[in-house]
Amino acid sequence: MTMMDKKKIVFMMMAMHMISASAASRRTVRMAFASTSSMRGINSSTSFRNNIETFRQVTASTTDIISEDNTSSSPRSSSLHTVMVKRNRQSQNFREGAPLIFGNSIAATFSENGDDDSIPLGSLVAVYVSRDDAQKHTGKKYKKGKPSNEPVYAHTNYDSSEAAQHHATINNSQLIGYGVYNPQSMYRVRILCHATQHPVLAKDSKRKQKTRVEDHDSEILKSILERKMSDAMNLRLAMNLPSESTDTYRLVNGEGDGCSGLAVDIIGGSTAIVMSSAAWCEVHKEAIVEVLEGLLNDHLSYDGDDIDIIWRNTPSRLKQDGYELSFESEASDEDDTEVIATESSVKYLTYPYSNGQKTGFYCDQRDNRLMVAEYCRDKRVLDLCCYNGGFALNAMVQGAAQCVGVDSSQDAIDAATANAMKNELDPAKVSFVREDIAVYMKSAMNEEEEFDVIVLDPPKLAPNLSTLDKASRKYHALNRDAMNLINREKGGLLLTCTCSAAMTQKDGGQYFLNTVNGAGLSAKRRVTLLRVNGAAPCHTQSPASFPAGAYLTAALFHVGPVGS
Repeated sequence: MTMMDKKKIVFMMMAMHMISASAASRRTVRMAFASTSSMRGINSSTSFRNNIETFRQVTASTTDIISEDNTSSSPRSSSLHTVMVKRNRQSQNFREGAPLIFGNSIAATFSENGDDDSIPLGSLVAVYVSRDDAQKHTGKKYKKGKPSNEPVYAHTNYDSSEAAQHHATINNSQLIGYGVYNPQSMYRVRILCHATQHPVLAKDSKRKQKTRVEDHDSEILKSILERKMSDAMNLRLAMNLPSESTDTYRLVNGEGDGCSGLAVDIIGGSTAIVMSSAAWCEVHKEAIVEVLEGLLNDHLSYDGDDIDIIWRNTPSRLKQDGYELSFESEASDEDDTEVIATESSVKYLTYPYSNGQKTGFYCDQRDNRLMVAEYCRDKRVLDLCCYNGGFALNAMVQGAAQCVGVDSSQDAIDAATANAMKNELDPAKVSFVREDIAVYMKSAMNEEEEFDVIVLDPPKLAPNLSTLDKASRKYHALNRDAMNLINREKGGLLLTCTCSAAMTQKDGGQYFLNTVNGAGLSAKRRVTLLRVNGAAPCHTQSPASFPAGAYLTAALFHVGPVGS
């Protein structure tokens, strides 16, 4: 059997009814799957990119895709699942839009026609809060002292003969909304539809449950996803995204768009990269891709264009969510298909089907790149941790006299150099150096180099609170050395960034600013705060859970002359 025959057999097994014939005739969607070590940096991918209409079931021998043990198909269940939360201040937060329900907020769970000790992973659940503070729930209760990933509340399975009693309980309760359940996660329920925010959608979901339409869970979830993603698209259109100058942006941003654990980036107006960091996304991969594809088909900005959908996941975050991938993605560098991303009229070469650091694009710094570039005309600029050269390229386009970019990754340096050539920038004025930025700055100080504008955008140094003290010392040292390179006679500007949520959220952001101020004292340079920015607005946030979604701080300082 030839390799082509084998591929045909695999594709026949993957066919499914994801899109209508008319939609299929208008656009081809290519699929690729990958694993990443962080949501911000895309580090690996598989080369599974052949043109296929859909995907659904894959044999265990198809190693590039999740095995049957962790199937991506949406679960089909005849059970009705209910989560009853405790009536307290937290339940008020849920009613007001908080998307994450912890285990200690749950009073009891119920499953009609269920036979498990818990609601199954990824199941759609209706979330209620009792109107009666004294209401008691019966059923199997798990003992205290169990590991934290096990429930400590009652779960009751009931059959049709006992449904009336359960319905009476529900009738005496208030619907909070619909979400997806995970018995292994600290986030037991991720609410996707709040009854207060989407009353019509919640009412329609409740009707589908009562009428027992076929495969009601899948239909309800698809309706919710369609509404959320449609809202997200309309919101981006209100931001003028996409536009003639920018075709690369965040289309769906997790909790900010009511899809906790799910993000979608549009790259070059031709590629949609789906990033999964929650178990429910892996379980309902089929539904997510189907809905996204359908909406992109109808999006006026992409009418008639081919849209490639690439699925990526973050194994470390999935593990934290109690979900173990059953395979190790075998990444390949063989496919170097270029996708040209345009942001603020600057072009970038990206390779979303390939492995390595050159794969990704960080659209969260879009506004900050453009903002600082406006201050760079006729200035000498240093871009530290330059990645693909974004800050340096924008500065050059805005008339900077000279730009130097520094990064420890050769892939990043190669990408930045190629991007400079793509934008036809003078190589005598912009250059990129592979070096550890701390080593580079010490060498530059020894050679008495000076810059008018410095951008410091290091990778995540504080992944959690336990590493915050160590990270703050690193931020202090880097900012101190950067200030020592600012023009000693006239002073200059420093845009210093942190993408560590622990640093950004500590003391409402004051902790990071204090760290930079301390660096100024060590450098004996007076610093003045000019502005503090976050991620570009397409990285939406939920006001009900703010600042939990805030991770990026970009603070612009003026660094005074020596001795001022």
